Amino acid sequence: MPLYVRDVGMSMATALTWFFNFLLAVTFPKFQDAFRNTGAFGYYAAWCVVGWVLILLFVPETKDLTLEQLDARFSISSRSHARYAMQQCLFVIRHYVLRRKNVKRPVMQLPPQDDDYRHSEADRPRKISFDKDERMLTPVSHD
Repeated sequence: MPLYVRDVGMSMATALTWFFNFLLAVTFPKFQDAFRNTGAFGYYAAWCVVGWVLILLFVPETKDLTLEQLDARFSISSRSHARYAMQQCLFVIRHYVLRRKNVKRPVMQLPPQDDDYRHSEADRPRKISFDKDERMLTPVSHD
């Protein structure tokens, strides 16, 4: 987060945390009476699952990226990011859970950055792999 908005962002995050803490403290006893312990915890667990899916689909990973890489990351549409996130989930399931070694890591499509491109090679969107192990954007050749 840029320094000039960091204090505002952190104060908003803290206020939101305290708001949901208050909301939980007010609603939990009523849910506990109505649904017993299992139902009350199940209700909040279901909201955690919904939140996890929404974050997976709509919040891009920005850890250890430079400003140029962040610009590239946020130039991607939400639909493309959601598609990439689902492909990444399938990759993790196939590679780590099912132990398939021949599964390729998904590659995210980036739109061309220059408006004045004229070459046919530049007409195709660039493929960039956001590899967390390398901590950098890795250009991928067109196949």
